[in-house]
Amino acid sequence: MKYVLLTHIPTFAGQSSGVIRWSTEWEADLSAQVAALREVGFDVTVATPLLPAPDSQTLAKQALVDVTLKKQDFTYQPLPGYRTMTQFVTHRPALRRAIRALIKDADIVQLGAGGHPISLGQVAWPIVKRAGRKCIFVFSDDPIPAWRRYAETGRNPAKRLAKSMAIKRLERFCATAVREADLVFAHSPEVQDRFGRAWSETCHTFAPTRLRDSQIGKARVTPDKNRPLRVVTIGSAGFTRGVDHLLRALAKARRLNAKIELDLVGDVTGSAELMNLLRDQRLEPAIRLHGRLSGPKLTAVLDQADVLAACELIPAIDPIIYLAIARGLPILTYQSGVLDQRLTDHGAGIVIPRGETDLFAQALLDLATKTAGAAAMSQRAIDLASEKTLDAVHRTRAGLARSLIKRK
Repeated sequence: MKYVLLTHIPTFAGQSSGVIRWSTEWEADLSAQVAALREVGFDVTVATPLLPAPDSQTLAKQALVDVTLKKQDFTYQPLPGYRTMTQFVTHRPALRRAIRALIKDADIVQLGAGGHPISLGQVAWPIVKRAGRKCIFVFSDDPIPAWRRYAETGRNPAKRLAKSMAIKRLERFCATAVREADLVFAHSPEVQDRFGRAWSETCHTFAPTRLRDSQIGKARVTPDKNRPLRVVTIGSAGFTRGVDHLLRALAKARRLNAKIELDLVGDVTGSAELMNLLRDQRLEPAIRLHGRLSGPKLTAVLDQADVLAACELIPAIDPIIYLAIARGLPILTYQSGVLDQRLTDHGAGIVIPRGETDLFAQALLDLATKTAGAAAMSQRAIDLASEKTLDAVHRTRAGLARSLIKRK
């Protein structure tokens, strides 16, 4: 079975034959997808526009990685590359010919809404439909807002009008793709919100993290009651509200004889307010200040902790939460409106109404004294993280793709 992944992802010629370059983020996503597709029996061909070299804007925004093609588990097929509308118009006939040849023996073709100045999916869609190939349409996010911001740039009224018309065409095209594709995969709920009228049982929304299976740790054992509960949080001198709540809650729990220590990661020493609060609440013996950490050093601190406290007052989802649950840390958090339901449904954390410092203190006290409960939450945190890895989402996607092909 042949799966053709036709994508707009910018690809650049490497410095030697048989080597190409693209973003490290795309490399991680692609490696997970190819592994999952091969596991269910697909041979994978990846086709992208190929450009001679990255421009300065790309280099400023993306980290690139060299890819040696002979070492990959997929076949790579370059397509004519273009950056401007003039280049696109020039290369369009060759691009169409390349796509027709590419999908000639494909069982499934994957398309998407991305691409500049014209979505590559818009070019390929009629060719794929005429060829009668199974089609999977993928949205990484809702493409329309970014295009609208782009359309508002520039001073030329004629160009702004042309951009606005292109957006309308793209939106109509995406709605058609949602209705008519054999499968639709969206990685953002905003896609379903925009194209809800066309949404059906063939459409699936995923919320993958950037975590890989290899980053999943082991669940914590029941903490020793004779040692302090270790809590870790991430702070910043520029955003102290929330961390100050945690410090007050920690001080209150300790006054009630809870054995708790705090690992405070971030440049918080630059905040006189937080440093004064530490002293006023007599917390210096219970606090370890780590400064800014990332990569293995941050993971090492998480692996020594029992709980992650996420106490931001501004509703948001902190990416560190996903890494923490992957390492088996239960989450104690103020309401974010994003991950709350998943944490409570899985029993992987405790969600506190924002600003309720007394409830935060009580939760810390319970975690410090009811250690078996913290260990159980640790396992459930691992289970939640495992469901959301990039690898897990691609395995689900690959299974759905395989279901389009009649089994012999």
